[in-house]
Amino acid sequence: MVPKIAIVGAGTAGISCARTLLKYGFEVTIFEARNRIGGRIHDSNVFAKPVDLGPNWMHGDTLQNSALKYFKDASVALHDIGSCGTIFSPNGTQYPPEKVNYIEEFMWQYVEEAIEHSKTQSATIDPDLSLYDYVEKVTMDRYQDNAELREQILMATSIFGFYIGEDVKKQSLKFAFLEEPSPGENLFVASGFTSILQNMAKEVLDNVDLHLNTAVVGVDTSESGVLVTLTTDQSVAFDAAVVAAPLGVLKKRAIAFIPELPQRLGSAIDSLGYGRLEKVYIRFPRPFWNMDYFEFFAPEYAPMSNPAKWPMSAISLSQLPEPYNQPVLLWYLYGDMSQKVVNLQSDRDKIEFFEPYFSRIPGYEPGRDVPEAIVYTSWSKDPYAGYGSYSCFTAGLQEGDRDIEVLRQGLPERRVWFAGEHCSDVLQLATVGGAYGSGMHAAKLVIEQFSCKN
Repeated sequence: MVPKIAIVGAGTAGISCARTLLKYGFEVTIFEARNRIGGRIHDSNVFAKPVDLGPNWMHGDTLQNSALKYFKDASVALHDIGSCGTIFSPNGTQYPPEKVNYIEEFMWQYVEEAIEHSKTQSATIDPDLSLYDYVEKVTMDRYQDNAELREQILMATSIFGFYIGEDVKKQSLKFAFLEEPSPGENLFVASGFTSILQNMAKEVLDNVDLHLNTAVVGVDTSESGVLVTLTTDQSVAFDAAVVAAPLGVLKKRAIAFIPELPQRLGSAIDSLGYGRLEKVYIRFPRPFWNMDYFEFFAPEYAPMSNPAKWPMSAISLSQLPEPYNQPVLLWYLYGDMSQKVVNLQSDRDKIEFFEPYFSRIPGYEPGRDVPEAIVYTSWSKDPYAGYGSYSCFTAGLQEGDRDIEVLRQGLPERRVWFAGEHCSDVLQLATVGGAYGSGMHAAKLVIEQFSCKN
């Protein structure tokens, strides 16, 4: 008999898992809660050209990136955002170019130093310490007599929040090594992820039994086989299941496991953090700027809309190669900042939130450069995304590396495995490549299990 495998979720991990299982002759059924495949890979066509609402980047251009072949396809245009950018000081003035370079070099120096410290000293680091705590202490030790430089380094370090999806003051120092980036270049996918998704799903969709608009609410292994329960109250029997739902879905216990998950697996799900990265695209009548990116440190000039002085960060889409360029600024938001913007009532309110920042960019003319349209994400309100974006590792975490390994092992004795960016190897966590690799990993565990039976 051909083994029948259920996959929960048609995102990158689910598609990858299905592709591998099909190669080995398994019969595969995919249940997807949305009306489309792709999970967080999704775009908007509100502007003249599409923009990605999910991932924007290829993380790493070496074979460490499990999805590298899809990024290297002829249909994909990759772009180096470049180093022509500027930073605005807390009072809204621009730092001179030499100061910008100086600050950014320091930022990456200390982040990389913290990650290296985490790699070598993790066992002895207090779990409650954050990466920010580390940088604050080191800079105080090294620059006791230069308060201005210390402040600038710490403000620059806060920008790391845009990479992890949460406030850097919440980033675990003990497990900062889990944030180590994949080796190689990080490039912006100028052509968008649609063609990447299509290539990933090629041949898969024609050979699986795909059920869209079908959420899984239960996975029962109390009897022989695996019984998958759907929102329609229908239950379908399989020989095994791979749960490729987002970490946030597992954290919310949106899928009931019968019997309950083992305590160690449940604690791994609960312990890992789940970021809140959101994006806002604002389209203007013209690209009045001539730089690649803009950063705004601890702004003091928006006391009503930003009393917490959250840093702001935007990159230019006008610098992308033809035909993908457009007069758009892409703003990244994280943590409490993202919740503030997502919960603003209207498009106008959201645009006004960003006005103190884009109005300071050289070339802006108030009567001429009125924003034409806005597109934004709201993953933190999306139940199928688990009310967030991707895994992160917050202060207080006790066994982060072990938690991931427990998830990667799954429940072979119950014929249930897990896949997703939160189940990837260390250098691919929270990336599309990681999600893809985790799908292959889960599929291989299924194959090994059934090979042993034959």
